[in-house]
Amino acid sequence: MNNQISTINQLQRCPDQLLASLIGGEILPALRAYYPASDFNWRGNLEQTATEYANQLFGMKFLVKEIRAALDLARLRSVSERHAPNPIEFKILCLQARGMPTLEQCMSEINEQRIKSYGKSKEWSEPLVYWLNQQIAAARVNLPDTAWQKMAKDRYTKLADKYGKNELSPIPLKIEHTAQPAYLKYVG
Repeated sequence: MNNQISTINQLQRCPDQLLASLIGGEILPALRAYYPASDFNWRGNLEQTATEYANQLFGMKFLVKEIRAALDLARLRSVSERHAPNPIEFKILCLQARGMPTLEQCMSEINEQRIKSYGKSKEWSEPLVYWLNQQIAAARVNLPDTAWQKMAKDRYTKLADKYGKNELSPIPLKIEHTAQPAYLKYVG
């Protein structure tokens, strides 16, 4: 019984101690320096906070250079934002450092395609942009702009998780419809 409890406690600690030590030793102190006005509620337990960040990043096979590039993106954000990125936001920064488009880039492409190719088939740059458009396009009519943007951010976060785990489906192939119009059946 005691062995089971100790095993459960070890699993709750962190699946990847090396990642947690990198975050606790390098990333979190840098975030504290970049965001001095932020209220860090770490309560002195840096190990637990590092574990929370590591749990978000675990399983996505990030390279150390991508995590450090995300730290650079966080430094750039610190100019305009008061609060440091939470673990989910930091995971998204790591994915953006890997090459995933930002929410702003996705929304820009969606709006451009909406205006340029209205009623026509659209060419999407990434499956992430396609699936984000599929999930938010219909709600644009019914929701106020602020609620729609909030929904878009939420869906982007969920799709980013799938993107990081390579679970995002590819863009479906276009099906060509070649049936002749009905009136041609009766023409001679």
